[in-house]
Amino acid sequence: MQIALFGGAFDPPHIGHQFITKTLLEKKLVDEVWYVPVKQHPFGKNMLPDEVRLEMLQFLIPQNEPRIRIETYELEKPGISYTYETFQFLEKKYPDTYFSWVIGSDNLGSFDKWLDVHPQLLEYPFLVYPRQGFTMGPLYPNMTPLMEVEEVAVSSTQVREQAARGESITDLVDPEVAQYINNHHLYVTATT
Repeated sequence: MQIALFGGAFDPPHIGHQFITKTLLEKKLVDEVWYVPVKQHPFGKNMLPDEVRLEMLQFLIPQNEPRIRIETYELEKPGISYTYETFQFLEKKYPDTYFSWVIGSDNLGSFDKWLDVHPQLLEYPFLVYPRQGFTMGPLYPNMTPLMEVEEVAVSSTQVREQAARGESITDLVDPEVAQYINNHHLYVTATT
């Protein structure tokens, strides 16, 4: 069993996340994709509460789709979430499973920060998905660039900024995520 771990803040989850997941499964690059929402970001990123991000992330999983699920290990453990520790935990829990981690090419320029904390991370395989405006480099050992796939242009930052300006986000997120964001008035900046 080959499983791609797809980590992130998912603040909010967007159509790019869905597209990457769909592509990985349709091209049979992996058997399953597990979303791994981070609880406490190692680089100090401010995020909405866990339960809010988790609720939105659940909208990305189609009904009766057993190949996509949410792994809540990082949400349940105390402290900062580190990819290396997640790999170690899941390998012990599922010893007959081959795990890889999905990252966007936008992470490559700062991947050295990941290695500063856990240099052993290079022992694990990474699938690098192309993000618009970011090169496929530098690549480290055990990184596989996914070249025959469509680039992803949308980002969570873009969604938050458009929502804050009161602009439509319906072309950036799943319709249920858009409705959830609107119903809960998320990412709206307070005006005085």
